[in-house]
Amino acid sequence: MKLDTNTCPICISKTDAEVNSDNEELDNDKDSWICCDICSQWFHPTCISLSPFDVNRICSFHCSSCETEHGPSELRRQLKRAKIHIDYVALNQGDLFAVNKSEHPHVRKLQSFEPSVDRKKQLYIEVLESEQLDVKHVLNSRLTKPILVPSVTEESGMKLPVTRDKLTVEYITQKTGGNETVEVMDVLSQQSESPSWTLEKWCQYFYTPADRRDRIRNVISLEVSQVEELGSSFIRPAMVREMDMVDLVWPLNELKDQVDTEERPKVTTYCLMSVKDSYTDFHIDFSGTPVYYTVCEGSKEFVMFPPTHLNLELYEQWCLEEEQNHIWFCDYEKRIDGKMCRATDGFKVHLQKGDLFIIPSGWIHSVFTPSDTVVVGGNYLTFMDIPMHIKIYDLERRTGVPSRYRFPKFNKVLWLASWYLLHNTNNFISQVEKPEVSIKTEQSGDSICVKQENLSGKDDLSIAKAASLDSNNSQDLKLECTRNILCSLIPHLRNHYELSKDSQIAKKSIPTKLIGRNVGLYLNKLQSFLDSL
Repeated sequence: MKLDTNTCPICISKTDAEVNSDNEELDNDKDSWICCDICSQWFHPTCISLSPFDVNRICSFHCSSCETEHGPSELRRQLKRAKIHIDYVALNQGDLFAVNKSEHPHVRKLQSFEPSVDRKKQLYIEVLESEQLDVKHVLNSRLTKPILVPSVTEESGMKLPVTRDKLTVEYITQKTGGNETVEVMDVLSQQSESPSWTLEKWCQYFYTPADRRDRIRNVISLEVSQVEELGSSFIRPAMVREMDMVDLVWPLNELKDQVDTEERPKVTTYCLMSVKDSYTDFHIDFSGTPVYYTVCEGSKEFVMFPPTHLNLELYEQWCLEEEQNHIWFCDYEKRIDGKMCRATDGFKVHLQKGDLFIIPSGWIHSVFTPSDTVVVGGNYLTFMDIPMHIKIYDLERRTGVPSRYRFPKFNKVLWLASWYLLHNTNNFISQVEKPEVSIKTEQSGDSICVKQENLSGKDDLSIAKAASLDSNNSQDLKLECTRNILCSLIPHLRNHYELSKDSQIAKKSIPTKLIGRNVGLYLNKLQSFLDSL
């Protein structure tokens, strides 16, 4: 029987089981066809293993039946001059900005940005050895600069689940599950792909040669803290664990009866997978969280600005610009207090395989990926940074950041933090499967049990460093920090309490079982505590 030339013969020859197994992968590609220029038979390119890149290279297509007599398909002549690939998706949407889909328009400005950090100098960042990265150093320095730990070792308290060479996209996909959905960012539009991808699809894309990728895409939000043999066996740097406010205040076991049962925010461990030429435009991590960031393969380049009053004011105005995506933040000018101003004190820093990088709270930064790169990183709140956390939270609200891109359960964490500040001699964390460390506070002899993740007994790292300011000057400084924290925290909680009178979402985030139903009285206790300092 002669086949209809308008029907793909490969599809017809497949069994029902084969067709069903292909449907999920290929449905979106069955609208594409290619015709043999000899016999005029039509095929689905996917059925004959032709990628969109391959199809575009073909000048005259010869099917397998015609190849014997007429030879293989003829390819287009390749020009020696590189051709600019036009982003027709952007053009169809009326965006004339991203016409070259081989790179984001801001990349060249980032690459030429000066000054660039010299690792041998401590001018813009602090360069530490692994054993120097601890709570004491952070409390003394107030983390006013990013920290770089080159060739980080386990003396930092950080331990990867496998060696860096084995922590690949393939490994991440295998352990997380190929059918797991992942948010994929289109670099040119800085928007998420819709519908979401599976990790298996992402893995196939990542290992596609760079010159065959149809667009530049990036994965920066795959949280894996609960994934066996990945996040669950990864240990964050000791300094991060010891300062993580959620670890200290989130109720476990004995306090669950006093707080609505709810999962803690999952922001501790992300796998970031970026192909060559990926770019993330300027942003501040949600609620101004500090970030730890270690490069397992590849490299990264950051342009960074400190969260000064001027820089944050400019950043907020830039976020509100209708043409924000078209404006390189470093070039952005705005009249402030009668003067035209630009962001100041910016610099560029290059990260390579083996580096550990700590981004302080509230820093404004953009990121470029010179080569295919895998990173493990995460976010954390700290008591020390509560004023900045609240400042950035308010900025996010004013600039309309969607709730899914904000720190999850942020206000609930702050209410729990306030309770901790009033009752810091109580035991917040009961015994769990993982080891614990007990410390003595300076205000009483009661101990606080602090969860240590994925550690053996010999690896226990005392959190007591965070409470070891012994001198009178240090004590005065500590009280000053506590005052600053409460001066930011109390007004924020009062505003949130007022909001809760009309908002069920806000009301639900107040742990009244723990702090009491008379929230006004509780807030007065906080104020009295502040007044007593």
